[in-house]
Amino acid sequence: MPGQKAYPRATVKKIVKAHANCNVSKNVDVMIYLDYVLFMQTLMKEATIEAKQGGERGITGRSVKKVTADTLAKFKG
Repeated sequence: MPGQKAYPRATVKKIVKAHANCNVSKNVDVMIYLDYVLFMQTLMKEATIEAKQGGERGITGRSVKKVTADTLAKFKG
């Protein structure tokens, strides 16, 4: 719906601030979302490669599980 927010930005900031135990920037929620999208894009790309190398017709849960640890390691900050 136009004009409707997907999530309450203030709530996300409060959760991140409480979890990180430090001050957060004004647009931290946007950065978190963009990092999430980039992570998912990389995960699906790697799972597609793994599935093709394994002779599968499409992406399966097995191919995603195989690449999850390596993809998470790339995004660990």
